[in-house]
Amino acid sequence: MSEEKNIEILKSIENFINGELSQSEIDDLWVEFLKNPEYYKLFETELHLKALIKKGVKPNFIDDVGKVNEPTTHYLYKYKAWIVAAAAALLITIGLQFFSIDEQQAMQQWAISSIDKTEMLGADVYRSDEQEVASVDIAINEALALAYNDETVIAIERFRELLTLSPTDQQRVRIEMNLGILLYNVTAYESAAVHFESVVEFEEADINFKEKGYWFLGNAYLNMGQLQEARDAVFEAYTMSGRFQNPALALLKNLDLRLGNIPPDEVR
Repeated sequence: MSEEKNIEILKSIENFINGELSQSEIDDLWVEFLKNPEYYKLFETELHLKALIKKGVKPNFIDDVGKVNEPTTHYLYKYKAWIVAAAAALLITIGLQFFSIDEQQAMQQWAISSIDKTEMLGADVYRSDEQEVASVDIAINEALALAYNDETVIAIERFRELLTLSPTDQQRVRIEMNLGILLYNVTAYESAAVHFESVVEFEEADINFKEKGYWFLGNAYLNMGQLQEARDAVFEAYTMSGRFQNPALALLKNLDLRLGNIPPDEVR
C-alpha cells in the first residue's frame, strides 16, 4: 500500500472519529477496514489515544509532534505500543461494566443462535499399522454421525470419552471443536468456550480451524456477557481474513459501540 494511500486512510479515520464523514464515506471506510485489517488496528489506536487525551493522560512524545517534520504514520506507529499498555490502565479507571438482564439479553441477540452441524470436523480414516490411532479416527466419525442424527447427548459423551484416550494433536483439535459446537448448541456456553479456547491455543492447528475457533469463541463469550473477551476473540477471527470476516466486522462495530470504543455521538 502506498504512503499516499495510508495517509488518505488516516485522514478518513480522523474525520470519522471527529464526526466529519457522511454515511457513504463511513461505509467506504468500513470497506477499507474489511480489505485491510491493519487499518482497523490504526482506527482502534486513534480511538484509545483520543479517549486518554480527553482524560488528561498522554505520552510525553505527543508534545513534540508539531516540532518534527515527520509523516503522520510515523507517530501513529510510534505511540501504538504505548497505547496497548495504557489501555489496560484505562480499563481499571473505567471499572467493570454491569448490565441489566434486559441489556444482557440484547447482547446475546448479537450472537449466533446456534452453530450448523456442518461446521463439525470429521477425521480422515486411512489404513495404518497404528491400529490404535486409526480406531480413534473411526470413533470420531462415529460420534459425528450420532450428532448428525440428533443424538446430541450421546455424541457429547462419546467425544468426551475420546479425549481420555490420548488422541493425537490433530485428533484432539477435531474433538475439541466438535464438543464446543455441540455444547454451544445446548446453550452450555462456558463449557463450549473451554473447548474453543483449546482449539485456538493449539499452535499447529490449521488456520481455518483457528479462525472458526475464534469466531465461535467470541460468540460464546458474548452469550456469557464477557464483552471485552468477545471482542478480542472476534477481532482475531476478523484479522484472519477468512469466511467469517464479514460477520466479524459487523459484530466488532456493535461491540465497539457498546464498550465505548466508538462514542455514540460519533455513530451515524
